[in-house]
Amino acid sequence: MAIRNFLFCCFGSGSRKTQTVEGVEPRVVSTRSIALDDKDQEVEVKSESLTDSLSSLESSTAPALQHQTTQRALCVVAKHTYELNDDIPYPSIDSPNEILIRTFAVGLNPIDWKSVDYNFCMPSFPWIGGRELTGLVEAVGSEVSEFKVGDRVWASTYYRDRRAGTFQELCVVPQHTVLPLPASLSMEAGACLGVAALTAAMTLWKWLGVPMPLHHGNAAERHNQVKSQEAEYILIWGGSTITGQFAIQLARTSGLQVIAVTSAKTSTLAKNLGAQHVVSRDSKTNEQVVSAIREIVGDDLTLAIDIVGNETGAHCLTVLSKSKPSTLAPLAFLKANEQIPENVSIAPVEMKRFIIEEGNRKFGLELNRLVEAGALRMPEVEVLQGLEEVEVGLQMLKRGDMGGRKLVVQVA
Repeated sequence: MAIRNFLFCCFGSGSRKTQTVEGVEPRVVSTRSIALDDKDQEVEVKSESLTDSLSSLESSTAPALQHQTTQRALCVVAKHTYELNDDIPYPSIDSPNEILIRTFAVGLNPIDWKSVDYNFCMPSFPWIGGRELTGLVEAVGSEVSEFKVGDRVWASTYYRDRRAGTFQELCVVPQHTVLPLPASLSMEAGACLGVAALTAAMTLWKWLGVPMPLHHGNAAERHNQVKSQEAEYILIWGGSTITGQFAIQLARTSGLQVIAVTSAKTSTLAKNLGAQHVVSRDSKTNEQVVSAIREIVGDDLTLAIDIVGNETGAHCLTVLSKSKPSTLAPLAFLKANEQIPENVSIAPVEMKRFIIEEGNRKFGLELNRLVEAGALRMPEVEVLQGLEEVEVGLQMLKRGDMGGRKLVVQVA
């Protein structure tokens, strides 16, 4: 299977009270040029001692940070093995367009436990995982103009740079991957934007070619536009996952009619988010789910997103139109030998494109615009306290049945 496809199943987790974020002091850092790696291949995980690795990191830490040179981080030190370490050196800003962020909250995603269990997306040991966060800007490189120290931000990060792992108190990321956190969102609520929301947005607007929503009219007016019988259908299998919740809403704002597959327990959630048709998978085989979808749409389904797995992805292929050009975005993955009908295209979803292609920042900006306009409902969040709870949270995700809730760990 293509391991990179694990990146895109984003399930969620009930709300806790938001806490006030204390301010942080500005810091001065050195700058050096560094190229961003554009390769996405499986690599052999190299092991080195934790002491040697930390010494290597510490050697690149700017002298100005020596008065407070270490931080806490959750490290993966071997397959299946985590270690909470309080002596991780500060990550350094190595390029003038990078930003140092003090982590406040991180979102947990299936890729976080899958990469450790199956030993991928970790170029060496020890490694620091985590792919999305909210926080406060701690320092900026000399060419960063949009952000200043103390700004509230959210970011999506790249696994190939250990400095960017979010399971640590501070991380360093390129400025184009950082966005202002909308004023209406708490730090905890914003911690689902960097993976689930961004994946849904780029899948729809970039890889499925769905037009981005118009920038006029209110949300109700835009939703009324999709009542036309001519509106195109999209199937979202896994509609109550966090990615699915965002995909339902974004599809509606873009004028699509949504068919969502969920459990009976979360079917009301999908309807409230805007799905016109919800098919409950409870007590049904996948074939029976396909039959229920065909009763709704006939042979007119031309777009589908699967967020569950290779079996449901294969069934999405069978329910797509037999006569019209159609596209499937299999966010979980398809089997390597899956037979693809001639009229069906497979969307080349690669979330690394947000990092290595700066122009894709527009999708994050559009998410912010929709949040600020009140056109997006954020998932319910369940908050755990402290990096020491990351492992607990990942086990919760692994067991599944989060009931549409996003799991977030408060770090600060």
